[in-house]
Amino acid sequence: MNKKILLPVMALALTFTACDMDKTPYDSIPDSEALQTPTDFENQRNSLYSGMRSCVYSPSFCNTADVQGDEFNSVMGYSNTYNTFYSWNIGPSSTAEVETVYSNLQAIIARANFIIDGYNKCDMSNTNLFTPATLAEIENIKGEAFFMRAYCLAELAKFFCADFDESTADQPNSGVSYRLDYYPSSDAGTYPARKTLRETYKQITDDLDSAAVYINAAGEQSSFYVTTDAVTALQARVALAMDNYQTAAQKAIEVINSGTYTLVNSPEMMQDFWWDDFDTESIFKLAVTSASDRAGQTGALFLPYQEGQVPDYIPTQDVIDLYAENDIRKGTYFVDTLVNTNAGTSGIVSALNKFTDHGFLYTQNQQDEYSRFMVEPKVLRISEMYLIAAEAYAMQGNVSEGAKWLNDMERERITDYDDKTFATSDVLMTEIRNERQREFIGEGVRLFDLKRWDMGVTRGTPQQEDLCNLPGSSTSTDLTRPAGHNHFIWPIPQHEIDANPQIVQNPGY
Repeated sequence: MNKKILLPVMALALTFTACDMDKTPYDSIPDSEALQTPTDFENQRNSLYSGMRSCVYSPSFCNTADVQGDEFNSVMGYSNTYNTFYSWNIGPSSTAEVETVYSNLQAIIARANFIIDGYNKCDMSNTNLFTPATLAEIENIKGEAFFMRAYCLAELAKFFCADFDESTADQPNSGVSYRLDYYPSSDAGTYPARKTLRETYKQITDDLDSAAVYINAAGEQSSFYVTTDAVTALQARVALAMDNYQTAAQKAIEVINSGTYTLVNSPEMMQDFWWDDFDTESIFKLAVTSASDRAGQTGALFLPYQEGQVPDYIPTQDVIDLYAENDIRKGTYFVDTLVNTNAGTSGIVSALNKFTDHGFLYTQNQQDEYSRFMVEPKVLRISEMYLIAAEAYAMQGNVSEGAKWLNDMERERITDYDDKTFATSDVLMTEIRNERQREFIGEGVRLFDLKRWDMGVTRGTPQQEDLCNLPGSSTSTDLTRPAGHNHFIWPIPQHEIDANPQIVQNPGY
């Protein structure tokens, strides 16, 4: 297991933001940084991975979607953090987090384009410098660039586009705005328009096919680098998003059947997984080897930051009720917490403790303040593959095969589990939805699952209503939003609209 291997020192950080677009649009990199040596490729590779840490489990990507969904209630006297998302008042110019998500993903795409273009332009005729081993490593880096571009395009589609549907996939401006080459320019006329959603997903699948050609790193547990298994796992995720259930099941099962990754099956192993960053499930995760590698305090929103303070958000009772007492996740994911509000109400509630306060990274980073509530970002893990296989078969009407993969998953998560049978695909899908909610709570998944399933948001029953902010309010505890509501799709940031005359805003903004 690739445990705690130090990544090489990053030569260049990702510093691109949407606010730079009017100066160096689409993330200009100085000409002096042309890729001419193996070291140049290695430095740019490190920038890709550094950029990924800004996108996986970081609050803008994760916490925002979580509080927008149906799983959490804000606490009376909370800090008002992400209230715009919690109350569904998202706008193109009122939410900095929307711009952060958009610009960070576009920045990584630009860096990936720089590597791919640099590979095609680099003179590698010097055999002393470009040895067979070095050329193989550079090809692998090119494959990583294709993978990262595919990942970021898929994330942009997830946040800023409608769910993929064959009947609407060819609508103009329904997809993502992106370039496939490195072409910095101050001429707004050269900036890319939005593709159709079909074109966007075609590019994602093409990039993953290219990644599969060039990446030569074999899969291993807890890999800090993209491997062949990571490519296959992302192909499974993308195929599910495209309703390509046959491919989704095939790819997911391919990773499962490799035998490389095993589901944890005890409370102690679950705590090791989340609190100590030691696991057997991660297909690809991101290294956090120092305080400077901060990925974001994912859990700070859900636990008291200091003794005597209140958490900003607590899970609904509906969420807590999903977990049986013999579910090995329950004792790791939740902790009983005393809440005393500024209105004088108090109570003991189950708070989300998945990203615990003083975990492994806090200890490793010499008790760095900003390493609290953090874990190493888990980009892809084997539990998702079981759930993809189960859902893909359920959606094809193959109840017995879908139940097999779901039972294989739940058998490891629930002590003394008895395999379940399901009368219909609909009944099976209900349990798959519940299991995805149990597994991915706090990871920014639920909102986009609801969008993919064409389901609305009905915020769950509070654990204790008088602890909640604005109890009974239609923008708080009693919030409901129908399937298809335009805020399931985030707005393109206003700065992008202003800078790029080709971009068309999403409907309803």
